Amino acid sequence: MSPGDLSQAHKDLDSPLRCVSCHEFGAGEARFKCLQCHKEIERRLTEKRGYHARVVRGTGQQAVDDCSRCHSEHNGRRHPLVRWRTPKSQFDHKEAGWALVQKHARARCEQCHNESRITPEDRTVLKRSNLSATYLGLSSRCTACHQDEHHGDLGDACTRCHTQESWKPASGFDHSKSAFVLTGLHERVACGKCHKPVAALGNHAQYKSFVFFNTCKSCHQDPHGGSFAGDCEKCHTTAGWKPALLGERFQHNKTGFPLVGLHAAVTCRKCHKTENFRAKLEHGRCMDCHEDKHRGQFAARAGVECGSCHTEAGWKPAKFRIREHAATRFPLRGGHSNVACAKCHKGEGAAAIYHPGFASCRDCHQDRHSGQFAAAPHENRCERCHTDLTWKKALFTLADHQKSRYGLLGAHAAVPCEECHRSSARPEERRFHFESLDCQQCHADPHRTLQAVAAGERLSPTTLRWGCPTCHTTRGWKETGPFDHAQTRFTLTGKHRGAPCAGCHKPAVLGEKKLVSFAGTARACGSCHGDAHDGQFAGREGAQPDCERCHETSSWRSREFDHQRNTSFSLAGAHERVPCRLCHENRREVQGRMVVQYRGTPKDCKECHR
Repeated sequence: MSPGDLSQAHKDLDSPLRCVSCHEFGAGEARFKCLQCHKEIERRLTEKRGYHARVVRGTGQQAVDDCSRCHSEHNGRRHPLVRWRTPKSQFDHKEAGWALVQKHARARCEQCHNESRITPEDRTVLKRSNLSATYLGLSSRCTACHQDEHHGDLGDACTRCHTQESWKPASGFDHSKSAFVLTGLHERVACGKCHKPVAALGNHAQYKSFVFFNTCKSCHQDPHGGSFAGDCEKCHTTAGWKPALLGERFQHNKTGFPLVGLHAAVTCRKCHKTENFRAKLEHGRCMDCHEDKHRGQFAARAGVECGSCHTEAGWKPAKFRIREHAATRFPLRGGHSNVACAKCHKGEGAAAIYHPGFASCRDCHQDRHSGQFAAAPHENRCERCHTDLTWKKALFTLADHQKSRYGLLGAHAAVPCEECHRSSARPEERRFHFESLDCQQCHADPHRTLQAVAAGERLSPTTLRWGCPTCHTTRGWKETGPFDHAQTRFTLTGKHRGAPCAGCHKPAVLGEKKLVSFAGTARACGSCHGDAHDGQFAGREGAQPDCERCHETSSWRSREFDHQRNTSFSLAGAHERVPCRLCHENRREVQGRMVVQYRGTPKDCKECHR
């Protein structure tokens, strides 16, 4: 009889014997009995609230029969019972009777539609076992989701004061319509300053039924100690405690102490310690009211009267300026005139020192030279080289330098001071005393003498001491004096005497600098001269040929060659008069030049004689 299986939610009713649970049979067409089980829907239709009350057509049995328009049964276990007219993501919440606006419009569905938000009344009639999966059971009252911060004192119509965008500020609340209208400074007072927790109300803030705001003393302390019977409104307004209206009737300048400068802003209680404002107050001297912040340092000046340096307009700045300072034992001149007072007069407030020591510059200034001038004749007297106009312009001149252990000669006289007087460890600290006055203290060694010593080179005593003056003068680096090459292991003879230094001692590029190394220069002929014989006389394992066997430094041409001793072919007899070229006539081209072949020359007679 069944047209199909029921859905998963109604599977317990899937029996021919239980059709009457959902259908009413009788005359005519069978009727539905949905609302007999679904009381939660019936309640919403009766109360005309919620989504069903807006979409169900008709009333009574017509409303029951209209359920099948959205909920279809007998379609199997997997068939969903709800057929949405629009996708849930496009659902207009206004159709549920409560439009989502402001922050509610940005909330996720599950933030409201969950088991914790369902009202106790709806819990008793909802059919679902998983209440977090239903969209029913919520109330449109704010307190159904939000905690009532007023604990019912102001009712549940929260939107009378608050918006759905933010709890604070309560823009809908108008305090002027309450029993206590806010005026003046009361308008800026935070709500919690007056609406405080009350123990009788369970320690939550009270918002109504106030009985304690009829007088100012209900909230404010009486600073006059009851002198004016607590009638604050006679002198004050809500616009501000100061100025008091009393000032319009009482003029302090008619007393023996007119209020000028900062005194006009002093509270009455600062001077009038008791409620008796007519009691006579001592005010002839500043010290009658004010403490001596300088601890008697000016007791000898002007009778410790503050008015000699200060005014009633303010403690700072003082009237004591450079002109007044000129009358002291330390007039301010030069750079001292721009120094802030606190730089010399150390300490804050009562701890300030106004009589500091100034017998020596070091009483205030740090020794920038780390004791280099502590000994005689300077004895750390800064004024021997500096003035109080500026630190950088020293009095130490070139003439003074000439009297020192190192007189400035030649190009040294034009070198800026900081080029020599500087410290590699601390650039801000200048070095004026040197342990050694050798050139290497300032100049780098372009000849790499130290590297030569490390390599085992045997150097002359002059070279070992970096004897730069041996070759150079202070007038210029390129101006060199005479150098005795005979002191080295390579005496210049013959044509070597006229050769330029750079011909043998060639500059080598190291980084961005050219370095000329003199120590360790190779002495073999082949290190400077090319091998004109293309290796025919090279030593073993490629060693340099011994050119001196055949040649001299005076000329390339060999004046005497012992053919008998140096070769295996004796030139005895007529051979002694034969020119070399007639036997050594073989030549070959090597890198664009013709090289005479000496080795391999035939020794048999028939090779030369026919």
